[in-house]
Amino acid sequence: MIHVSTDYVFDGTACTPYPPEAICTPIGVYGQSKRQGEINILDVIDDSVIIRTSWLYSQYGNNFVLTMLRLMKERDRLKVVADQVGAPTWAASLATAIWAAAENKQLKGIYHCSDAGVTSWYDFAVAIQEEALDRGILEQPIPITPITTAEFPTPAKRPSYSVLDCTRAWRDIGIEPIQWRVALRQMLLFS
Repeated sequence: MIHVSTDYVFDGTACTPYPPEAICTPIGVYGQSKRQGEINILDVIDDSVIIRTSWLYSQYGNNFVLTMLRLMKERDRLKVVADQVGAPTWAASLATAIWAAAENKQLKGIYHCSDAGVTSWYDFAVAIQEEALDRGILEQPIPITPITTAEFPTPAKRPSYSVLDCTRAWRDIGIEPIQWRVALRQMLLFS
């Protein structure tokens, strides 16, 4: 069994990427429920695989990239949180990792899998705009202003730092990491 989990199982107080064995102290209900799911699966299925990922997006559904593209077309300026740091992950990258993990019958335990690199939500939004302008998805740039989490309160608490150490997954699952901006560029080609 392969179960997909989240970077939100961590509290965001680290300053280096979280390894799979890091202690989980989720700060919100979503992270708590995902962590409990991990525990339940690992307790019941000995050869299960948990793959934690972060900041997942694709050309489908509701996600940060599509929301930013829509807002960049509708508004004349944006404010985006700059003090939350993580690693965006294209759904195609995660799917590749899951498929490779399914083919490797020796795997078990917890793995971290995101695209390579680190960014803030603000810098991610700036990159989305730059890449979309280069591809003609957007017609003109708009100002994007960095703000703090305190300036944009949400009902759900989010970790301020949720970078995952993916070294073990890249090695054991046998996947080549792709830098998050390269993945974003490839995803936008499908938009």
